[in-house]
Formats: sequence, structure tokens, C-alpha cells
Amino acid sequence: MSGTSTALYTQARALEHAAGLPGVRPLRVHALAFPLHAVELSATIEESGPFDLLDRYVGLTIAEAGFTRRQDIAEFLGISEHMVDRVLRFLGGIGHLTGSADALSLTERGFRSVRDDRRYTVKQDRLRLYFDGVRCGPLRTGHYARGVRILDRDAALAQRTFRLMPEERGFRPDAVAELARRPDRGEYDLPDELLDLKVLEVGRAFLPCYAVRAYDGGRLTTLVYSGVAELRDHHLEEICNAWPAVTHVLEGTDTEHPREHFGEWMRERGIDPRSLVWLDHYSARLVLPPSAYSGRERGKGSFSPTMLGSYVAPRGHVLQLWCSDAATRTRTVLERALVYATATGRTVPEVTAFLGRVCRQLEPDRDVTLDDLRRHARNAGYGTLDLAE
Repeated sequence: MSGTSTALYTQARALEHAAGLPGVRPLRVHALAFPLHAVELSATIEESGPFDLLDRYVGLTIAEAGFTRRQDIAEFLGISEHMVDRVLRFLGGIGHLTGSADALSLTERGFRSVRDDRRYTVKQDRLRLYFDGVRCGPLRTGHYARGVRILDRDAALAQRTFRLMPEERGFRPDAVAELARRPDRGEYDLPDELLDLKVLEVGRAFLPCYAVRAYDGGRLTTLVYSGVAELRDHHLEEICNAWPAVTHVLEGTDTEHPREHFGEWMRERGIDPRSLVWLDHYSARLVLPPSAYSGRERGKGSFSPTMLGSYVAPRGHVLQLWCSDAATRTRTVLERALVYATATGRTVPEVTAFLGRVCRQLEPDRDVTLDDLRRHARNAGYGTLDLAE
């Protein structure tokens, strides 16, 4: 891809997901570009389709009747040698037949085709696989999904958002063969149908991700988000937590105190420094009045109502936007849930789970239920919420 405007969702989304995990408090976020090997491959793929009638009978004549001479096949089927010759040339061309007109035999593919009554053919294909630049292990199928953006070398060098991490290990020539032998190769985007894999070219690529440093049950840990469907990327997370280069980058900020960074960010927005409230030595909230989250025209120090409870990260240090008024927080829960629920195809379990996450994040005076949301939708002019069961 040529740019990074859609390389990854906002870091606030990753921080909200991390904060919604039981016992997890995000402290810092780092935008990293994880190193990859982009491997171009050639392969053969076997396809199946129905037999033409005459092709099928010629194959059966060889396999089951035992005739291996063109003349004998023609006499057995009661057709001309010219017609049999045309079929034999076709079957030879698709790899079903070997030998000469007087000594014909079916190949392994030809025998399988007769047995299964399916015409198996092979065609050439090309594909690209990605291997991480740390252990040279394959990426999982989830990393090939539409929502995941991988930057080629030029695009990665052109952007300034994600810090490029150096590769730890070069590409191993036997990495593809090792993957091809694995019984779970389909989980790494290599279908069993692809055979005779050959490496054509190896290039560099990068996977944009957010590494979130967080306290989890009293210990520091790193959560990784790369755009895979479930947001949190457990595969990259395992690699990063065992990779000294990443550990060095992340732990380098563990001893920083964010007070100065928060103060500079607040001064730029004209926010009273007394609005900063520390929950403990590591975590802080920016507590603002309800008017700071007005839907009307906003000036410096004001935010969209939907940003209440969300996270900002001045210089990578996490700060939660807050309001001490419970009614304002409850209203925000309802507004955010209504936007989510009115998207196409939402189900009752999905909306209920979303309400639970937002309630944990915004701490209303009481949990907001699906019935509360339905009443809010009617009052807002949306009518009855149409949710699938």
C-alpha cells in the first residue's frame, strides 16, 4: 500500500479494548511496525470437475478392462482410432496418461480420477505468505484478513506514525517446506490443495500494531493490537513478550512519570491543571465538567460527548477523559450504545455485550440495560430497535 491513513484503527480503540479486560489498566501505548518477510511463491493446485463422457470411458477401459493399446481401446468402445487418439492426447496433456499408443498406462492422478469419477487437473498458482522477522515463523490466517494492513518496505519507510522495528532473524530457506509439512498449515493461510511450493522472491514488509503496556493483576505486561478480527493479536503478543528488542523499547518508558507530558498537553488546550486526578501512582483521569462534553460547537479544552470515558495518549502516556457527573456518563452510555445498536445486522447478544463493556468503562450510577436502550431509542425518534436474536 502507498500510505498509512488506513494502516490501523486509532490507538484509542486499542486502549478501550485493553481497559475493558478484567483487571487490566493501560499505562502507555507504542505505535510499532513489526518486521516481516514477504515471500512470493509459485505452487500447483489440483482442481476437480466432471468428466466428458468419452474421456471417462477411455479411462475406465484402461483401468478396469485392462486394455493398454489404442487399437484395442477403439475396438472395445466401438469408435474410431482417430477419436480415441484425440482423447488419449487430451488425457496425456492433463497428466492422466503416460506411455505410447501401444503401451498406455494411467498415472496416479488418472487412477484417482477414474476411482472418484472426477477429472482432476493441475494448474499453476502464485501466492504470498508472511513470516515474522523474529523467529521466521508463519503468520496466522487472521493476519491475511481484509481489515489487516501490511506495509511494503517503501510505504513503511515513507510513514512516520509507526516505529520500524529491525528484524531479528533473516528468512530461512527451509521455512516454507517446514510449513508445508505441518498438519495445521491451513491455519497459516496455506491450503492443503497447494503443492510443489517454490520460493520466487523474499522482500521486507511491516505489520503496524499498537503495543500497550498495562498493569494486569499487579504485574506489567504488554498487549498487542494489529487489526486482526478479535482486535488483540495473541500471536504477535507472544512473540513481542519474548523479544528483547521490543522489551528494551517498551521498558525504556516504564520509569518515566507522565505528569510533565500531561501538563504540556493540557496547557496547549487551556485546561486547568487541577483537572488532572491521579487514581494511583500510575493512572490518571482528566475530570472535566459536563459542559466540556457538549454536542454544540467546541473550543479548546472541549470534547465530543462520545469521547467521555475514552483515552488519549500524550507522548504515549495514557489518560482517560472523565466527568464526575453520573447522569452525564449514563447519557453517554446510551448514546454510544444507540450508535452501535443501529448499525446493520446487530444482534441482542452483541448489543448486550457492548452495553456491559461501556458500563464498565463509564461507571454509570447503575448498569444500563437493553430495556433502557430501547426506551432511549424511542425517545430519540429511532422507534423500536430491530435486533436479531
